Amino acid sequence: MELHEIPAAFQSRLRLAVVAALMTGPKDFTTLTKLTDATPGNLGKQLELLEADKFLSCQRELLGRRPRSTYQLTDTGRETFLAYVRMLEKIVGDET
Repeated sequence: MELHEIPAAFQSRLRLAVVAALMTGPKDFTTLTKLTDATPGNLGKQLELLEADKFLSCQRELLGRRPRSTYQLTDTGRETFLAYVRMLEKIVGDET
């Protein structure tokens, strides 16, 4: 991946934070809200965009009468994020 090839998903601080948070495993909506300090509306929209881009998947279930959405990275999301990190490491390594 080259600098000019950064996916649109990583051009938003919130989307980048979500993907980074999901690198350690699945997270529910409430946890992602707390980790990113995002409003529920903004987070929901960004999650929809990441899901549309096939970077993450969502499992929806009912716990009693309450819905619960749990998100996890897809293989595409994980591989793209790792390629992005490698690109950043190369840039930083070239500067030192």
